[in-house]
Amino acid sequence: MNRTHWAIKDEDLFKRLHDASLIDGKFINPVGRTGKLEELRFKVALSFPGELRDRVLEIVNFLKGALPTGSIFYDDDFTAQLARPNLDNLLQTVYLKNSDLVVVFLSGDYEKKMWCGIEWRAIRGIINNKSDHAVMFMRSDDAEIPGVYSHDGYIDLNKFTSVQVADFILERIRLNES
Repeated sequence: MNRTHWAIKDEDLFKRLHDASLIDGKFINPVGRTGKLEELRFKVALSFPGELRDRVLEIVNFLKGALPTGSIFYDDDFTAQLARPNLDNLLQTVYLKNSDLVVVFLSGDYEKKMWCGIEWRAIRGIINNKSDHAVMFMRSDDAEIPGVYSHDGYIDLNKFTSVQVADFILERIRLNES
């Protein structure tokens, strides 16, 4: 009984304090960790065109059930923090420096989108640094994407369910951590 502190490492501290009736519900962030986006570390970040949002959201929901709160960068979970000038710089930081694994949903739409292009620059930086383990390709079609070659491995989204795709992502996260 002589301890001077209490440590919670693998749980949401704010949720634990709220459950113990020590703080208000306003401190609980149901969609992600509290803190500045540029300072957070993510196990996985997803880069995708808006046309694939419904499919990506299904995958994200399965991932959220398996990963700690706030360990996924999914843009809709950080809407308030993404509403700022120089968003391109922030996204470069999130994808290039603050994410252990970046899952890229490649398609003809991905190649055409401005924001996907901004994210793709950071992803190319990861690949150029020979950190291939930190990038995972998903494909929804056979569109040609500059910088992606026929010998690059990918998961065909047309062959697997969202649960299976989420399991593949979880497998890569586990492999990267070991």
